[in-house]
Amino acid sequence: MGRTIFFFIKLAIFVGIAIWLVENPGSVTVNWLGWELQTNFGLFALLVVVAIFLTARGWRMLDAILSAPGSWFRSRADKRKHRGYRALTLGLAAVAAGDAEEARRQARRADQQLQDPELTRLLSAQAAALAGDHAAAARYFAALRENPETAFIGLSGLLRQAVSRGDDEHALELAEEAFKLRPDAAYVATTRVFLLARARRWVDAQRAVYEAVRAKILPEDVALGHRSAILVERARDAIEQGDSDAAISHAGNAVDSAPDFVPALIEKVHAEMAAGKPKRANRLVEDNWARVAHPDLAEAFIALVPDETPHATYRRVTELARKAPDHVESKLMVAAAGLASEHYAEARLQLEAVSESELSPRACRLWAALEEHDQGDVKATRIWLERAATMDRDPSWTCGTCGAISDRWSAICGNCDGFNTLSWSTPAHVTVMIPLPHDGSGQHGSDGPVIDMDGAPVGPSASERTAA
Repeated sequence: MGRTIFFFIKLAIFVGIAIWLVENPGSVTVNWLGWELQTNFGLFALLVVVAIFLTARGWRMLDAILSAPGSWFRSRADKRKHRGYRALTLGLAAVAAGDAEEARRQARRADQQLQDPELTRLLSAQAAALAGDHAAAARYFAALRENPETAFIGLSGLLRQAVSRGDDEHALELAEEAFKLRPDAAYVATTRVFLLARARRWVDAQRAVYEAVRAKILPEDVALGHRSAILVERARDAIEQGDSDAAISHAGNAVDSAPDFVPALIEKVHAEMAAGKPKRANRLVEDNWARVAHPDLAEAFIALVPDETPHATYRRVTELARKAPDHVESKLMVAAAGLASEHYAEARLQLEAVSESELSPRACRLWAALEEHDQGDVKATRIWLERAATMDRDPSWTCGTCGAISDRWSAICGNCDGFNTLSWSTPAHVTVMIPLPHDGSGQHGSDGPVIDMDGAPVGPSASERTAA
């Protein structure tokens, strides 16, 4: 409705101007190169408008003709760019999906269409790495590293490759270089911490942990655990170097960071002993036993007095157990000391106090030793040993990454080189079925002997069951 009204308004204005020109025709005379043109003003104005219109149309046609080749080439380039960016997007999606062949195909298409190595080099590197062509991926990442705008991407790719092939020395160099470019990058910061720790550069590793916390990459609780682990290792190194004051300082700071971290407490006990302060070491165990009763702490406590008689050891551990008489570790510690000192009645009393839910292979082995030495009961001894063999393993220092078991805590796993991955836990009890060899009858043996991870059969084989 509004457009109709506007049209009639324009029409009325046009008609009004036309009527005014008819009523006031006027005259126009043009002299040019001997030619003379006389006409009224209205016709002259119309001719001028028509001439301007035709000139504009002609110019547009001429411009279109002259610019046609350039427009065609620009349109072709735009289409190529559109296809290239689409291939780039599809290639990155293929990398995310793990489709190596499709990623490489799209990388080639993107490179052909865009003809811009800076844009397609990352996709080509990721596709090559996904396909297992690490040499090609390394070349692409190295080229990215040379460009200041893509240097960090190239360094990150090379860093991941170095870590995956176990080249810690080169990986650490790359991590340091990448950290200077992007100190807020989570992967680089955390990898740098782990690599410094694996290189046993504890001071630098501790500083790297602090920098990661300051950049809000590591949570506070995780960082405190890493700091405590590093300080324990620094205390151990200080003891080996004969610097007991530094050892006490590092171990004390480790305990402050993680008060319930048993290795930190044990290392502080060792540091006090190295400084010639056995009373302080003894008090440290007594003050913490009720809170963190642990077999390693009991072992460190017993070792405070070297060349001690079993009877004297029994008296000392009995006093320590009174700090937490109901704790299973107190019961087992006194039972073991009672066995060693031939206080069999007290050992039996302590083992009988161990509930069924607290029973462990270690407790079963103590029972077996007690029955053998106190009663000479071979049958009871065998029963307890068999029970120990079928139970879940005793808790031990177990790597949360690879599952390896260690007798002694360390900041670095001795199997997978993981940093701060050992924790006190019950290892998984794994059994494997060993298949029987092909018997020539067209069938394979289906159930060989079940073997636990220690290599001992825990059940009869199929042939043994048949024979029985």
